[in-house]
Amino acid sequence: MTVNIGHSASMTSRQRVLAAAHRRQPDRVPRHIGLEWHVVERLQKEVGANDLSGLIRNDTLGIGPKPTVLKNDYSSYFATPNVTWDEWGRGRIWDEGRYYAEYLYPLEHAETIDELASYPWPDLREAYRYEGLAAVVENHQQQGYAVIGHMAETVFEIAWQLRSLDRLSEDLLTGDEMGTYLLDRIAERRVAAARAYALAGVDIIEIGDDVAMQTGLMMSRKMFNHDLRPRFEQCIAAAREINPEILIWYHSDGKIDDLIPDLIATGINILNPVQPECVDHMWVKATYGERLAFSGGLGVQSVLPFGTTDQVREHVRRTIASLGAGGGLIVGPSHVVESDVPTANILAMLKAIDDFGGYEG
Repeated sequence: MTVNIGHSASMTSRQRVLAAAHRRQPDRVPRHIGLEWHVVERLQKEVGANDLSGLIRNDTLGIGPKPTVLKNDYSSYFATPNVTWDEWGRGRIWDEGRYYAEYLYPLEHAETIDELASYPWPDLREAYRYEGLAAVVENHQQQGYAVIGHMAETVFEIAWQLRSLDRLSEDLLTGDEMGTYLLDRIAERRVAAARAYALAGVDIIEIGDDVAMQTGLMMSRKMFNHDLRPRFEQCIAAAREINPEILIWYHSDGKIDDLIPDLIATGINILNPVQPECVDHMWVKATYGERLAFSGGLGVQSVLPFGTTDQVREHVRRTIASLGAGGGLIVGPSHVVESDVPTANILAMLKAIDDFGGYEG
């Protein structure tokens, strides 16, 4: 599928995002800004509108599978009250304000493959989960948006949040078949989703796992390439078998520098979120800007929550000037905007993107 990227003087949001993703200069820097739900509620009250789309003006829209019909029962794994479960069976005990949660790991004490095989895996391979998505995608695109098929927490994060990071790391380091089996069962479902998204006609598929800390990788490059990369490649291959031009967006927080060559070899097009607290924007643009586009860049651990409005404005300017030089940037926070970011700083960020991103109107 070939998409007309459009003339730089006048672009739709979709053309703008695709131009940036192909490392070309759009008419303005496209934006992809997520808000934590506490922030949504606060802004709705303060700006007096339930629909914040006119304030945020994202150039992207995301889709996911339809809700599951089969509600798996995870009560046999834990008897703990006040736990929320997702369809993977990841349990969370939330604090009073629903800001942070303690994880519960349903497969932490599993010792046999049979226990993993009998686990109530989500039905993400079933066709009904993706019925009607093509019409949704087409509608969003006709409205001018670039459509992203969400598949973050692709393999690794799901696996350790089921097994626990300690047990999964032990499995992988020792070559225990439990780790391989677990990753394969997750990857099967992600491959099915990637294929379904491509069939639905999305522009971008978002994959990724947090595999880095503030100071460096959580694992060796050898482990990444042995245990995770082949499964990412399966997902990418499944999507590109349907649409060879589909774009792949990879997310990992942290200092991801050492892994970038491997990610490029895996087949990604867009790196997110290029966290400014630990990834040097000038370096990453100079080193990889001819092969990668970037998404994010605005610091949710530093300037956005703790800076003045003038500092936020300068931070946005510098981010666009570095990562967006010559194209190749979809600007936004390096995570969702969280509740510690003052409203004044959110508004300053949006205004600065308008002012320094080339936006008129």
